[in-house]
Amino acid sequence: MPLVSKTLEVNADARSILDIVADFEAYPQWNDEVKAVYILARYDDGRPSQLRIDTVIQGHESTFIQAVYYPGENQIQTMLQQGDVFTKQDQLFSVVAMGPSSLLTVDLEVETSVALPSLMIKKLSNDVLEHLAGNLKTRAEHLSANS
Repeated sequence: MPLVSKTLEVNADARSILDIVADFEAYPQWNDEVKAVYILARYDDGRPSQLRIDTVIQGHESTFIQAVYYPGENQIQTMLQQGDVFTKQDQLFSVVAMGPSSLLTVDLEVETSVALPSLMIKKLSNDVLEHLAGNLKTRAEHLSANS
């Protein structure tokens, strides 16, 4: 179960970054691997608690059902409930404010339903994480520059 982590400095405030992470239905606008996101359930305060995410990654179409948690003030976590490629796919987005910029850390832990070498899983996970974190940084900095 490889855990990969990526930390980036983002030229945007922490709240803006978390708002982008929490706007799940907008993911297809900034992450080309996500084709659609549907909110299946919400907490009493209106925040999403369960998602359906349709993806195409390296030509492979998948659908995932993810639970959403808010473990800390500046954290959003998603945990796989159902999927065809992974038996585990947990992501934790954490943001630390540093004045006008912020530190974004994305942790990703996966287990595949098919037996693959650990090194291969770690490499694929790292590639996915690089893509996700980079696109999130670009989106946050673009919106921050245009506001």
